[in-house]
Amino acid sequence: MMRIVMTGATSGIGLAAAQTMIARSDVSMVIGTRHPDKLPAQLHGRVTAFLLDLDDLASVARFADAVRADGPIDALVCNAGLQLNHPQRSAQAFERSFAVNHLAHYLLARRLLGDIAPGGRIILTSSGTHDPAQKTGIPAPRHADAQRLAFPENDPDIDAKPGMAGRRAYSSSKLCNLMTVRELACRATDRPDLTILAFDPGFVPGTGLARSYGPVINAVFRHILPLVIRGQHVSTAVRSGRALAALATDAAFAGGRGLYWSMERGQAIVRTPSTLACDDAACAALWDDSAALTGLTI
Repeated sequence: MMRIVMTGATSGIGLAAAQTMIARSDVSMVIGTRHPDKLPAQLHGRVTAFLLDLDDLASVARFADAVRADGPIDALVCNAGLQLNHPQRSAQAFERSFAVNHLAHYLLARRLLGDIAPGGRIILTSSGTHDPAQKTGIPAPRHADAQRLAFPENDPDIDAKPGMAGRRAYSSSKLCNLMTVRELACRATDRPDLTILAFDPGFVPGTGLARSYGPVINAVFRHILPLVIRGQHVSTAVRSGRALAALATDAAFAGGRGLYWSMERGQAIVRTPSTLACDDAACAALWDDSAALTGLTI
């Protein structure tokens, strides 16, 4: 039986991926959610749900302990994410997008690394917004300095407009997800058996990513954009969810180390990340600084 641990499995791409995986007879799934007693009907009775609040690193640690108690993990899928239109803080007073999208998943991957079974996989959901060359419409990251991302008030280049700052915080956090995958692949020299991948689901209108933008914009994102947006990087929750499930379970994707898989014309392909994401020194610095912020040793 393949044991899969996943965040962000209750809606959007994650829900589609979870449905695909639990349809297999050889998969047992554990998910982290803020509301373990309010699962979507598609997951009810088919997954084990533990409390997980990614806003709070203490909750992440408790979730990791709960997961670890039940045995080895075959795949850890860190998929949850949010995008904000105004400044917010996590329980530890970090900028919330950076805390939820990056620090929480960095901490989870670090705490569970020793519990990944031989031949297991770690997958982090990133985004094409990390790469200015893709011209996604989301402001591209300026840097991956963990201290400035965690405490943007100390960044001399912070955007004056809250909406712009929120969107750039999102793309920066997704850059950090990708850089974490690349650095983990370099550092996990004692685990050459692990598959370590990043995944860009493409632009998927219709998910709950814009839920913090208010009812009007959220409604447009959910119901209007899916009807009018077209392009090689546009996908659907079902297509991207199935691709994410395949990365986690299919033999064809085993053995990849630090690869960046991205949706293009409905298919997942390996892409070259942005120049900044390929900066080895920046990846190493992000890893070390994230360890300090989350209370881990390097």
